[in-house]
Parts: sequence; structure tokens; C-alpha cells
Amino acid sequence: MSKRFAKNIMLVAVLAAAFSAPASVGGETRQQYQNRFRLMLDFAVRTNEYVRQHLGDRTLAAYAHGMAEQNAAAAEQMTPPAQYALLHPHFLLVLENIERSFYHAAQGRLERYRHHQKIVRKELHVLEGLAERSQLGLYLLDRGF
Repeated sequence: MSKRFAKNIMLVAVLAAAFSAPASVGGETRQQYQNRFRLMLDFAVRTNEYVRQHLGDRTLAAYAHGMAEQNAAAAEQMTPPAQYALLHPHFLLVLENIERSFYHAAQGRLERYRHHQKIVRKELHVLEGLAERSQLGLYLLDRGF
């Protein structure tokens, strides 16, 4: 694993921990939600792609699993504004299935890994459509990984 990738993962972990503090009583503002959503999804998609490219490295998959587990747990604590209420469950499904796929990759269960990756792809497609309708740009999905 490159030092740059490890450093980026550590930075995202610190940011995820900082952002996982409980939201205010009234929930998150639109901007707060958008910021966390974009950062968490960007982390998940980038990590997913990196693990996919290094699928034979079970240690990497185990490390990524721990990070993805924290990311998914933090997302479950988010309180989306009303305009993102339909989008949030798909966001959770993406993060949770990435986490599950990493778990299975770390165990060498590639059939289960592929099953969860299929769900990730479908949910990302749905999420992209909902985000567009909600005017929440997902610039990360436009990149050619």
C-alpha cells in the first residue's frame, strides 16, 4: 500500500471521527449534511476502487473493512434534511455493502465480495439519480476510476 493512500485513509478516518459527533437537536443543516455526505461517499468509493484493484491483498481488505465499518456507523447517525430523506437510505446501503464486501474480501470469500459489489453498483446508480433530482452534485461519480 502506498504511503500516500495510507495517509489519505488516516486523514479521512480523523475527519470521519470528527464528523461523527451527534447532530444538533434539530438535525443537520443542509450544508452540514452535504459536506459529510460528499466526504463519506468519496472516501467509500475511492477505497472501494483501491481494494478492487488489489483484491488479492487480504490485509489491505481487512484494514479497509475497519475504516468502512466506522464510515457506515457514522452515516447511520446522520440526520438528513427533508430534501434528502429519500436519498439517505441508498447512501447507507452503499456504505454498508462496501463494508460487507471488504469483510468478505478479507476472508477470501470472493463470491460474497462480488455479491455485495453488485449491490453497491446498483445503489450507486440509484443514489446518483436521486442526488441529481435533489440538486446534490456527486462529482466523484463522474470521474473515470
